[in-house]
Amino acid sequence: MTTARACSTKRSAPPALVARSVAARARAPPPCPALDFRVDSVCVPPRWPSRFCCDDELAFIGVDGRDAAHELAALEAGGPRRRTQELIAVVRANEVDGAAVLEVGAGVGAVHLALLAAGAASAVDVDASREYLAAARRAAERRGLADRVDYRYGDIVELSANLPPADVVVLDSVVCCYPYLPVLLEAAVSPGPRLVGLTYPRDSWWMRIYMRFWNGRRLVSGSPERYFIHRHRTVREILAQAGFREIYSGGSPAWRVCAYALEGRT
Repeated sequence: MTTARACSTKRSAPPALVARSVAARARAPPPCPALDFRVDSVCVPPRWPSRFCCDDELAFIGVDGRDAAHELAALEAGGPRRRTQELIAVVRANEVDGAAVLEVGAGVGAVHLALLAAGAASAVDVDASREYLAAARRAAERRGLADRVDYRYGDIVELSANLPPADVVVLDSVVCCYPYLPVLLEAAVSPGPRLVGLTYPRDSWWMRIYMRFWNGRRLVSGSPERYFIHRHRTVREILAQAGFREIYSGGSPAWRVCAYALEGRT
């Protein structure tokens, strides 16, 4: 991660972005014990910020690029992981020719690169990790696609007001890394997509146990990174309020793969 820079309180920001940030802080759940990750109301470790705008804060959701090189090598050697392949197939089945794609937390870029190869016109890669952005750019360059991707460093909630319109939005293994689900999904759909595709852990007792163990290990190691389990019904309700209906729900016993279409658009 690069050297942290201070968030200036004197810099100006667009009114819409200021309003969104205020709303995010207002809706952030209250702090609670670091290992108490409930499902209906996600508990956030006390030292977590209510917004992510600077390097120190983005480290909480950016995974600090710790696996970027390994994931890029895995993508080049064997392609995307199974749930990512399923997500790509679902999105491709809903017409991507000429589409503008927004991938939130793209990692090494597996989804948007596959969609560009399948006929999408352009992509925006928003990621909270510079290391993952660099890895995604390398993957795009190897495929001759880098000139069709716009790379943005930061939190989607902070950046959404300045993103271009998108036809398709994808969040692959992103929901589990973000504690404030409503503002995340609202920011993700703000570019006006007709289709939203997601993968995230299932709300099951064994996944809650696994996540509790995993978060405990990260706490002991001193890493700020945490995983969160969000209810599927909450995801569905938030997107329904934005005008989306669920058109696909699949995945594995551990992970859910789902897609939502804007009413009247597909």
